[in-house]
Amino acid sequence: MPIRTRSTASRSAKPATGKRSAPSDSLRPSGLQFPNIRDIASHLHFSPDRGRIWLDDRRMVLLHAEAFHALRKELVALVGVEAARGLITRMGYVAGCRDAEFAKHARPKASSFDAFSVGPQLHALKGMAEIELIQFRMDVGAGSLYSEFLFKDSFEDDAQFPTAAFGERSACWMLAGYASGYASTFMGKRILVREVECRASGHAQCRAIAKPVEDWADPQLDLSYLQPLPAEPALRSSGRTRRTPRPPPSIAAATLASADAQGPVGGSTAFSTILHQINRVAATRATVLLLGESGVGKSLFAREVHDRSPRRAKAFVAVNCAAIPEELIESELFGVERGAYTGASVSRAGRFEMADGGTLFLDEIATLSPTAQGKLLRVLQSGEFERLGSTTPRKVDVRVIAATNADLQDAIRRQRFREDLYFRLHVFPIVIPPLRERRDDIPLLVGHYLAKFSKLHERHLSGITPAALAALLAHDWPGNVRELENVLERAVILADEGQALERSQLFAARASRGSRDLMELGGDGELVPTLSDDDSREQRLVDDFAARLIDNPAVSLPAAQDRVILAAWKKTGRNVSAAAKLLGLSRAQLDYRLKKLQQGTTPAKAPVAKIKRKTTTRRTKQ
Repeated sequence: MPIRTRSTASRSAKPATGKRSAPSDSLRPSGLQFPNIRDIASHLHFSPDRGRIWLDDRRMVLLHAEAFHALRKELVALVGVEAARGLITRMGYVAGCRDAEFAKHARPKASSFDAFSVGPQLHALKGMAEIELIQFRMDVGAGSLYSEFLFKDSFEDDAQFPTAAFGERSACWMLAGYASGYASTFMGKRILVREVECRASGHAQCRAIAKPVEDWADPQLDLSYLQPLPAEPALRSSGRTRRTPRPPPSIAAATLASADAQGPVGGSTAFSTILHQINRVAATRATVLLLGESGVGKSLFAREVHDRSPRRAKAFVAVNCAAIPEELIESELFGVERGAYTGASVSRAGRFEMADGGTLFLDEIATLSPTAQGKLLRVLQSGEFERLGSTTPRKVDVRVIAATNADLQDAIRRQRFREDLYFRLHVFPIVIPPLRERRDDIPLLVGHYLAKFSKLHERHLSGITPAALAALLAHDWPGNVRELENVLERAVILADEGQALERSQLFAARASRGSRDLMELGGDGELVPTLSDDDSREQRLVDDFAARLIDNPAVSLPAAQDRVILAAWKKTGRNVSAAAKLLGLSRAQLDYRLKKLQQGTTPAKAPVAKIKRKTTTRRTKQ
């Protein structure tokens, strides 16, 4: 499907100012022409016999547009326009994130504009819409993007919706979500795409604008659709559907792009799943157990449960059980009466009393002593406890949220954790995946922490370079979000004022041990030691060759080696010495390999005979 551009638009566009501006062709002032789509189409593979379609290594499906329209109509009737729009927008957002990852290696040597064009061209390749650019300005290093474009022949507008269902609203929900996810992941910061005109609402065309969240006056109108809603069916009244009520604004939804945000930040499918679970349980009195590795943000999600609950106006008390000595944990949790032990000169309330009517968050719950576990079990069962040194029971109304990075089942087997307490805590478990399993959140976290630490340390950075963002996306993050936060804070301190954050500043601690510890994105998407420019190009070529060889089982390694030898021989004009130098072999080594080829051990027997005769002739002349 062709992708059109307006050749007369944006001819007077000025590039963004700054020392590290993007290449001038990223502005495309004359023509706004996308590159040829054939290279992208070559990554799409069909295997009808196996029932598979791939875009590189990601499985795709062909879906009838009518089936999508039927699904959307049913969603609107079931949960209302607002909730249906959120579901479909998030579906498009995830697809855009996936395609941005593909774009980063689809055109590795292309300009910023041509690399970014992968997303709009995939719109067309998938039959979603034809993209017509009106204006486009981009500086990846500075995190600057402004694009105005049209969704031509949008598949979402093909559905026959009654006009009253949308009114003045846009209808290209998936397309806008896709564009937001793609641009955000590509740029390494939250980019919001808003459809400002739509055919479904009576306009002549579907026109959209893309720019960073902070450049919008009212971004929350669209960001709210990227946050999951409670699954409450819409009520029917007189044959018409009522909109699903919006939940109380959460910290994440209200300040997702703000440097002052205190809640969790993300946009991945895993992140949305967690928020769905939080929405389900927040309004109840159920005990919540947060499970996940250290550093994934369990305390932030615990606070999110509290902020979305009816208890949000009451106290939220957090206790790190691992940070309190075992002999003091009971007095900290349940309080102490005067004279209970030496030094207890006054009575003191514990954390349970402080959290009365609100929420008590117990982090690292697996480190509690057996005695404290028993008392905690009693509170969960009856809502009563006794202060240390007292026999008078006290009644409290506390919602308990517990968290741990330990395997509680293993702790039970080792008799380090009470099984009955486990079942009391395990009422509503929420598993928070590690950062390496929700990489779509990384660009949003990068934007959040760059803004946060730039404000904290009074630094002014223009953004982050593509190489630095690629390194962040490729890293496994064993320390999860906490590690990413620390890496970015250090990088903000090391970065030059007014410049973009670079990869060397991210891994400065490793770089100090020697240049071989500098890391870069390898052929398989992992971090590898940085090589010199020549070595790096050579390594990438070898990696690409190896990948193609492995993907084609019909070609053996010996046969591939033979073809490389022949290619080197032809390239050097049948000069064996030059071919040996080109291959990094000695002349004797190459002679040995040529003799093996002449003996008929490979399909390249005839050409090798010519090589041998050429070699003999040269020796005679010498």
